[in-house]
Amino acid sequence: MTIRTLPSLLSTLMLSASFALLAPVQAQDALPPGERPAEFTAENIEKGRVLYKQMCLRCHGPEMVGGNNAFDLRKFPLDDKARFFNSVKNGKRAMPALKDILTEEQITILWSYVGTRGGKL
Repeated sequence: MTIRTLPSLLSTLMLSASFALLAPVQAQDALPPGERPAEFTAENIEKGRVLYKQMCLRCHGPEMVGGNNAFDLRKFPLDDKARFFNSVKNGKRAMPALKDILTEEQITILWSYVGTRGGKL
């Protein structure tokens, strides 16, 4: 191997390794084909965005990034809708219970927004 091709080879290997490191993160966020929940409609996601701004933004931040010790909603497991509902209804740690404030439909709308990572999935 010549000295000229070594830097090129190293660059290619580093680039390949970078993609390999990113792949698991993307796979976690991706919804399997055909498994997109029925409630994840464009209309619900938009309504969820509005409701999120009213109810959640203050603690969870504009990009669902946990601040003030709030949970980073970008990391919420996409296969655990029940946990999301339980947390919103009954509260968790510093998060207040919202069962007397939000309806089931409103929580479903919030789930549509959070479960699509703010409409990005």
